[in-house]
Amino acid sequence: MAAPRPEPPLGVIFDLDGLLVDSEPLQVLSFRKVMEEHGIDLTDEDFEAMVGFHTRDNFRYVREKYGLERSVESLLSAKDAAYRDIITAQMRTCRGADELVAALHARGVPMAVASSSPRRDVLLSLDTVRLTRFFTVIATADDVRETKPAPDLYLLAQQRIAVPARRCVAFEDAGPGLQAALAAGLLCIAVPHRFTAKHDFSRAARVLDSLSQISVDDLLELVARGDRSPL
Repeated sequence: MAAPRPEPPLGVIFDLDGLLVDSEPLQVLSFRKVMEEHGIDLTDEDFEAMVGFHTRDNFRYVREKYGLERSVESLLSAKDAAYRDIITAQMRTCRGADELVAALHARGVPMAVASSSPRRDVLLSLDTVRLTRFFTVIATADDVRETKPAPDLYLLAQQRIAVPARRCVAFEDAGPGLQAALAAGLLCIAVPHRFTAKHDFSRAARVLDSLSQISVDDLLELVARGDRSPL
């Protein structure tokens, strides 16, 4: 009988928007373009409440807050069209993303993306910044019944990269994503940005300013220890 294959020592699952790609300013532009048609100027407070959730849920929030009669589906369609136009011209990676992903790939670490965005937007973003080839698994809103903060995306990604949850690290920029990763049994490292700085990251294994602040060896040590003590 053949010996069982050894389990990989590490698996990494990344959120996408605001974490791997600097999409939040572009999301803001596309939301504002749609809402300006209705004479509404969305505030930073609005965007802070929206980050980390599915776009459909965000438009439900906006419709209720501002009393819009236009359907969620119509708003969603207009925003998606505006966003796709912006992606190809302006999308960039977040600081440290290219280097960390390349280093993980060079060490043979299984990696996935787990995003609450639609698959076509996720693939367009990854293709634009030339990161698609590094990921064997890409889990999106199209693949699950419930998006973040439900754990479905992380459970699916972890299952598909075939690394035990105790050896997986998730990277997140927002509170709902942290909640989802923890519910899936993963350690989670938070990298907040402008719109998520006030989210609760007290349960994160680490809170970083950027992905440039952590290495593959740091992640291996974190998983081997399995706790939240300082590196």
